[in-house]
Amino acid sequence: MKEIGIVTLLSVVAVAAAPSAPGEHSTIFITRKAGTAFDACFAAAHLGKPSDLVVTDRGSRREIQLKGAALDGPEAQAVKQCL
Repeated sequence: MKEIGIVTLLSVVAVAAAPSAPGEHSTIFITRKAGTAFDACFAAAHLGKPSDLVVTDRGSRREIQLKGAALDGPEAQAVKQCL
């Protein structure tokens, strides 16, 4: 029984330490702009896929999650321009 626990623990550690596949990362930005104001600005600044961007309302601030985009790419530049 002890061996099963050790194997399980090692499996969990291996999965946690494994690198993620390229393109599956996300970057989170924070803004105090209203969601509609940010959305309008982003739409004007970037014509990419809307699925790249998730805006979550956190009360007095919004979290903008950009999926699968480089920090210096056009999507991130459009987000930074609209913060």
